[in-house]
Amino acid sequence: MENPLVQERRDGNDIRRVLDTHYVRLANDYDNFLYYSPRFVRVLSSKMIEQLRLNEDDTLVDLGCGTCIYSLDILKQVALKRPVIGVDPYAEMLAKVPDDAPIRPIVMDGFEFSKEEGIYDKILIKETIHHIADRSKLFANLHARLAPGGVLLLVHVPPDVQYPLFQKALERCRSWHADPHELFEQLQRAGFRVQWNSVDFPHAIPKERYFKMVEGCYMSALTTLNEHELHDGLVEMKLKYKDVEILEFIDHFDYLAAIRD
Repeated sequence: MENPLVQERRDGNDIRRVLDTHYVRLANDYDNFLYYSPRFVRVLSSKMIEQLRLNEDDTLVDLGCGTCIYSLDILKQVALKRPVIGVDPYAEMLAKVPDDAPIRPIVMDGFEFSKEEGIYDKILIKETIHHIADRSKLFANLHARLAPGGVLLLVHVPPDVQYPLFQKALERCRSWHADPHELFEQLQRAGFRVQWNSVDFPHAIPKERYFKMVEGCYMSALTTLNEHELHDGLVEMKLKYKDVEILEFIDHFDYLAAIRD
């Protein structure tokens, strides 16, 4: 029998409703839930700079930038001569970007942006590629948007997450997140030379804080669950971790650097 989520993904309206609900609701709490710590952001952003081969003369696009957590930290490390182009379909997320930040916000769907005219040096996509249905077309579009020697960097959480979630949420992540091997092949078919690296970050988060994150559906995969599934999942987590105060786990990120030669 076909996975019902796969069938749901074929209906662009259904997936759009999930994402609209998730990101509009999450905008006010996004940084509280997903910033974690300055050290966490710096570890990830430093690796982004390395893999993008970013220098001050580059024009950088942050595609699906949200509140620009990572672009803001990148700018603390690399004095880009031109503003970062921050593209996100949700004005509620972009409204959280400081007005004085050297970031040019554009409210637009990432796939639609990829079809616009313009040539850029570096493009960053962090944890949003699994929301794109036609990734092969997106990668072909972005290949055409990059200057020779340009880099498209995907920073992505793989399907088999090691988070202290309830079982149904873990299963949903396996069908919700994109397969990095498939991403690698799609990038190659679009004409990129691809390099695969990764970052593992050890978290130690107070249980009550993490439970609030789950209750607030901090991950888009959680937003696909109904109210009863989420309630039952939290009960499952409370029983499983009843004797634990600090949740320790590894956050794994794949870094796929796609180079246009």
